[in-house]
Formats: sequence, C-alpha cells, structure tokens
Amino acid sequence: MITSREERVSLRPFAGSIFVLSNQNGRWPLTYNTMKNFVQLLSLFALVLTFSFSASAQMAHKDAMSAKGEDAMMAKKAAPTVIQLSQTEGVYETTQLNLAPGDYIFEVTNRDVAKDLGFYLQDKTDAQVANSGLEALVGKGETSRTGVVTLTEGSYQYSCPLNPTPHYAVNVGTPRVIHLEQTEGTYTTTGLALTPGFYVFEVENLGVEKDLGFYLQDAQGAQVASSGLKELVGNGETSRSGIVYLPAGDYQYSCPLNPTAHFELKVK
Repeated sequence: MITSREERVSLRPFAGSIFVLSNQNGRWPLTYNTMKNFVQLLSLFALVLTFSFSASAQMAHKDAMSAKGEDAMMAKKAAPTVIQLSQTEGVYETTQLNLAPGDYIFEVTNRDVAKDLGFYLQDKTDAQVANSGLEALVGKGETSRTGVVTLTEGSYQYSCPLNPTPHYAVNVGTPRVIHLEQTEGTYTTTGLALTPGFYVFEVENLGVEKDLGFYLQDAQGAQVASSGLKELVGNGETSRSGIVYLPAGDYQYSCPLNPTAHFELKVK
C-alpha cells in the first residue's frame, strides 16, 4: 500500500558486530561477516564481467585478424602470373619457357602478321590445356589473353596453327637454387655435377669492384634458355637467373665480365 508518509530505512549498530537494517515496520539483523561476504561476492562478480568482456574482445580481434589473413592468402593465390608472348611471321619470339608449378595467364601479341593469330597449349598427351584458349583471335598489332591456366609439373608445348609456328617447349617444375660466388677472375665453385631437372642459379659478387654476370652454355656453345641473370651483380650483391631446365648433357659456365675460365657442369 502506498502512503503519504515518507518511509525511512537506516542501518544502526546493534549488539557489537551486528548491524540492524530497520524501518518503521521492524528490524532485520545483518552481521558484519555477512556484509563482508556480500561485498566480496559483488567484487568477484565485477571481476568475472571484466574478464568476460576482455576475452570477448580478444576473440573478436583474433577472428578479425584470422579473416584478414585468410583474405590476404586468397588474394595472393588469386593473382596468376602473366606470361607475355609475341608472334612475328611464322614464329614466336620466345622459343622456350621454364616455369614453376602454378597459375598463369598467357598474353599473346601479334607484332606484324597481317592475319588473325591464336595460341595453342598442349600437355604431354597432346590434349589442349584447360582454359588456355585466347579470349579472341589476335589481329595485327593487337593483344589477347587466355583464361587462368593451372600448370602442374611436367612437359607442355605451345604453338599457333594459324600463323603457323613450330611447337615450343614449356617445362614446368620446382627449381633447386644453385649458389655460386665470384672473386677476382674466378668462381669459388669450379665444377658442378647435377641431375636433370629445374634450377635457379644465384650468383654473388665477393669483392670484385665491377658488375658481374653469369653465362651458361650447352654442348653446342649456345646460351641456355632463361639462364641470364635478372640484373648484373655489383660488389657485395647477389642476383638470380630465371628457371633453367637442364636435361642430361655437358654444359659450362663462366663470366665474360670478370672474366673467368669456363667451368664444367655435368648433368646426368
């Protein structure tokens, strides 16, 4: 029942360690220990709430970072390498490709052929590789691209039946890095024996005060495809070749800029 008289509630000492919660209607004894336990319970409840909020925030941050990392990985995976190829009358200007397994887009340019050209990529069974057809035939001065082509380890070949061109090799494999060092007038490694496969040659300049290179030749004296360094090597610097496919045979490497002797490289 609601009355017009103000009701007062107070806490008064009663019998030593006992407090009394009272109003006009009566008294309720409340011990000091009971109050202490009640305060401790409130403190514990507040601590649990704080920990819960903190844990939730950390989980949310972790989930956000995980999602961001997954998005970055997906974006990285979704970016295929573009291989640019050009055709002139009867030929491709690039006559061999050595690639690592992965996703690729082939971009074909018609330099000066007065008809529409194409691109035909075959696997070792001579079947056309999935998604390797051009979006459109390539007129003179034009460029067209394939879809995203997934290449696994193995041997492929590309050509243009419309030009027509010869068939050119595409070697796909995971390369092994061969580290070579040059000092004044020589390589510190003076001979190599390798098994057939895919390689990247890494050349380091140790103390030579000029830019150095790397020259890899086959048994006929021709430079091996993709074996040139990406850039010349200054003192204290390192540079790498492209991916080099080496079948069994005899090779030799040197540096005409140092200059060095020709060192044997046997693949068997």
